[in-house]
Amino acid sequence: MASDCKYSCRTASETLEWIHAIVDFLKSYSVFLEAHVVNFFKDRLWEAVDKEWIDCLRNASVESLLLIPSGVVQDHWPASLKEFILTLKSLTLPREQADLQKVLPDLHIDSLNSVLTQGMNLKKKHEIIALAAVVNSIARNIGANTIVDVGAGQGMAKNLYYLFDLDGEKHN
Repeated sequence: MASDCKYSCRTASETLEWIHAIVDFLKSYSVFLEAHVVNFFKDRLWEAVDKEWIDCLRNASVESLLLIPSGVVQDHWPASLKEFILTLKSLTLPREQADLQKVLPDLHIDSLNSVLTQGMNLKKKHEIIALAAVVNSIARNIGANTIVDVGAGQGMAKNLYYLFDLDGEKHN
């Protein structure tokens, strides 16, 4: 079973290998991933889930179910379900935050003034500041004179433009 992570993000090629492994794993579950939650019920997609898994999970304790995202399985569960959960766990990308100054030593990180951060929580503020620095660094290094923001958020990336004096168009 795939209980230990065999992947790494030490290099770009290792990270890409990990991402490809995730994509390959997810392909076999695309029927669920590509379905809207309403269609899960409308199209009876639960019927595509292994009946042995359904029976097992239906009888599992809430505590056992809550431990699944941590990769904890029960001995009496079907081997295929245990393999699925352990593989998922092994493919999970690390959640530790990298020290940007160590990863990108030439990165210049500024702070945003309070007017620009109005309505942002601390996490969002940190994300915008880091994103702005990374985008600016990449744009400068490759000589980009155009940056296209295709985000679907609340428009907080506009602060990135201000922070690094990037010109933005008045339209999308």
